[in-house]
Amino acid sequence: MIDTCPIHFWAKETPEKIAIETGSVCLDYRALDRRVASLAQQLARQGFVPGDRLVVPAKGSLDSLLLAWACLRAGLIFCPLNPAFPVTQQLGLAKRLQADRVCQPESDHAYPSELVPVILDFLSETEVSSSPVLDSNQLCNTIFTSGSSGTPKAVLHRVGNHLASARGSASFIPVDQDSGWLLSLPLFHIGGYAIAFRVFLAGGRVILDDAPHTLAARLEQQSITHLSLVPTQLWRLLQAGFTPQRTQLRELLLGGAAIPAPLVARMTALGLTPKVSYGLSEMASQVCTGIPAAPGVVGAPLPGREVRVADGEIQVRGETLFSGYLNNGVVDSALNDEGWFATRDKGHFTPQGALVVEGRLDNAFISGGENIQPEAIEQRLVDHPSVAQALVVSVPSREWGERPVAFIDWHHEPVSERTLGGWVRDALPGFMVPDAWLAWPEGVGFKPSRQAFAAKARAALEPAERVGEQRATTYGL
Repeated sequence: MIDTCPIHFWAKETPEKIAIETGSVCLDYRALDRRVASLAQQLARQGFVPGDRLVVPAKGSLDSLLLAWACLRAGLIFCPLNPAFPVTQQLGLAKRLQADRVCQPESDHAYPSELVPVILDFLSETEVSSSPVLDSNQLCNTIFTSGSSGTPKAVLHRVGNHLASARGSASFIPVDQDSGWLLSLPLFHIGGYAIAFRVFLAGGRVILDDAPHTLAARLEQQSITHLSLVPTQLWRLLQAGFTPQRTQLRELLLGGAAIPAPLVARMTALGLTPKVSYGLSEMASQVCTGIPAAPGVVGAPLPGREVRVADGEIQVRGETLFSGYLNNGVVDSALNDEGWFATRDKGHFTPQGALVVEGRLDNAFISGGENIQPEAIEQRLVDHPSVAQALVVSVPSREWGERPVAFIDWHHEPVSERTLGGWVRDALPGFMVPDAWLAWPEGVGFKPSRQAFAAKARAALEPAERVGEQRATTYGL
């Protein structure tokens, strides 16, 4: 299927409509179309041909967003990396992609000779004489998985994946020409990369997250109508005095962690009920979206997606399904014989057809013969009025094999360990009460690594083990 580039379409229909807003700079659709065209031509003049891969350490600047869409026009595979990654790590990921050129609008790393720098003029514009098109079958980008439960994998998408994802999303979260969606997630994350497709298809505006003001102030000053956040960001926003009535916000999408019931209740009381979503990089972001009704309930599958539960595991397929994992030039589809992708997420459907996500099968462990799903404990913990976020990992135990340990991030005054343990025990079996309560580490991103947290838990508890102290006495209840 061939689609006209949505940026060019709106450049013809509403050329003076603002497409991108960043600080004091606003680009209308005409200027955006011309800048993307210029960058696509510059890439071609530098010898790039369709299918080539370009490494871009990109979080979410104007230049990075322009480059992402220039790669679409030129038929290149846009490969964003976290700019915060060390050079050695970026180089290793580039080798796995078999990419040998890098453009860095958001960083000034000095790369070894294996990565050749690409210099572009991001301010130049070119008149667009013919209508640029996007081929749905064209390979267009990679997104590395977080690696929170293993080695990061390079998810390879086609243009059609993102178009179908955006159209399905709009069926539940409408976007129009008056919409302004804040790019609050990075371009190297599927949630960030997907925002521009949703907005540009509708002729709205992408608002870049680089203004000096706080988010609470920006919501009151700018025409932000759509916002994607993780629960902790929303808690902090509320603590800063956020009130929806003083903003233009009309759609709030929550994801990335257990959704606290007190948070939903507070937002609903303020007149803006958030929506929750289940998504994954392999399905070009959203799979299911709905109104939060109960713990783990994420709504029904959106158009263009199919979901089933086989032996307790969530499996997916549809128009948004990725092409496969790219590794050293080889693409692994990672699908079963029926074309389903096994997510390794545990779940079930409600009688009404909504999906319930229970947690990662890979995270489950056995303690004294009992199965423990850490996400069930996390959900109960974040439902406590004082807890902003929680993460539960397992640590070795001589007596029980493995035992749960909880990291807690507070947004109100902390409560005692005994109180928190009782809160868990009131809803879950006693063997699921964590043995230890540890402080949330500093500098954790919006998607914590369970492996890193587990290592921190072992390091914190080993001294007590060596002196023969009881873990529950020292750290827990």
